[in-house]
Amino acid sequence: MRILLLSIALITLALGCKDASPAAATGAAPADNTEAVPEISVADADKALQSGAFAVDANSESTREKNGTVPNAIILTSSYKYELAQLPEDKTKGLIFYCSNTNCTASDAAAERASTSGYENVHIMREGIKGWKDAGKATTPYPRS
Repeated sequence: MRILLLSIALITLALGCKDASPAAATGAAPADNTEAVPEISVADADKALQSGAFAVDANSESTREKNGTVPNAIILTSSYKYELAQLPEDKTKGLIFYCSNTNCTASDAAAERASTSGYENVHIMREGIKGWKDAGKATTPYPRS
């Protein structure tokens, strides 16, 4: 079992995830037994962003440098230790968390933190920045100038 958990952790790091919580890295349910944060497709995320939702990037700096970011995304300092002040004050605003790809769980940890802090409209774009780019969506180079 330890080998399996270690393998998952190493794979997660290799795929560009930032610093997902141990529970998120193993696929465990949230510690407080709340429902999992719902997922949103790239197409639906794009529509939500055009309607005023915020993209929230939980990637590592190296993943951002390689792939860019969703335009106007909030760039988190950490996927699970970030300051809530990085998010909009209005807790009803849509937040779409993403990380590198379908194997990354940094967005899960970040979205769970927002959800348990009272944000009401939180989603995870499971396909991540890779899925966003594969769908032909625009990205912004990182670092931003």
